[in-house]
Amino acid sequence: MIMKVYISGKIGSEVITPEIRDKFARAEKMLKAKGFGVFNPVNEKWQKTLRREYEIDKYVKSPWLSGEFPDFYTYCLLRDLMILAQADAVYFLDDWDSSNGAGTEHSFAIACGIKMFWQSEADARIYWDHNPGATSWKDACLSL
Repeated sequence: MIMKVYISGKIGSEVITPEIRDKFARAEKMLKAKGFGVFNPVNEKWQKTLRREYEIDKYVKSPWLSGEFPDFYTYCLLRDLMILAQADAVYFLDDWDSSNGAGTEHSFAIACGIKMFWQSEADARIYWDHNPGATSWKDACLSL
């Protein structure tokens, strides 16, 4: 069975720049070359799906949802966490710790016992012991 890996890193804004898309695409290419199934949250098709579904969902009436519907950023983060919950692992890009969203994904991965991989050797050395079954930081480092 192919391990499904979610990519986490700083996106920065609602409008995703070509540089951001390229950074995530390089990670996706590397992970696929290693035989992983990959979810890239800045994938254009996924972003179009999110925009369309946000426009539909914000009109849903539910006794559980009172007050204002979440803004688009919050909606995207919630949907991405739903995808992350189904992943076998998450791959953190170097800039993850400067992103509130990626920080949330990090906390979520720890809480759910999701395996974590790191682009940064320094991060792998710090966080490797959060990984189920990891015996050293080297198990958690996957450089581009």
